[in-house]
Amino acid sequence: MLEYEYYVNSGSDLLNSKTTLSSGFIDSFPIMTGYIPIAIAYGVIGTQANIPSWVVLSMSIFIYAGASQFMAINLFALNTSPIQMMITIGVINLRHLVMGLSFFNKVNLNLKNRIIVSLGLTDETFAILSLKENLSAPYIKGVMLGFYLSWIFGAIIGILFGSILPGIIAEGMEIAIFTLFITLLVNSLHGNSRLIGIPIVSMMTNYIASSFLPGGLSIILSIIVGSAVGMMIQGDDEDE
Repeated sequence: MLEYEYYVNSGSDLLNSKTTLSSGFIDSFPIMTGYIPIAIAYGVIGTQANIPSWVVLSMSIFIYAGASQFMAINLFALNTSPIQMMITIGVINLRHLVMGLSFFNKVNLNLKNRIIVSLGLTDETFAILSLKENLSAPYIKGVMLGFYLSWIFGAIIGILFGSILPGIIAEGMEIAIFTLFITLLVNSLHGNSRLIGIPIVSMMTNYIASSFLPGGLSIILSIIVGSAVGMMIQGDDEDE
């Protein structure tokens, strides 16, 4: 309970206007505590799948795409061809097109900073930074730097201890990402409970669409439908 309140209160602090790299880095600390267990699980699972440690770590450094990295491990274990891996992971990451369009429409950054920031845009950074107004480039980079370093740090720990930790412990660590998203969701609903309709509609859309569409496309569709519901709710609020 205390950990939950810490997440929520810390998430609320992110709404305060700050502009420096250091303040962004400090504000990323609460989410780091959620990132690290997931990254540890990734490192452990990768090691236990007999994937070379340098490959596991390199994916965290150069790819930095949590869900895609877990998928890549499964595909490596199944001896999937590189072309199939590229297509599968590419489809999963299609959601970043939607997130990028939405996020960069919200912030005022030059081309250089847009390119840099795009490298660190994840589901979590998008969720956190979308709650804040008047974002500056240094602050955004600070938040993203904290998330990025914690992901690499957790992966290193997982790699070092992957050979001695039971697999069931690593699998249990993966639940941390769901706890993290639930916390972000609850914090974003503060002050407007009607917004709960957005995740509910998105989940139902993804559940139905995933029965006939690839995972990445069903996620894209659920994001679009959820966004449409959000715009309708926002429009109703403005009319009132």
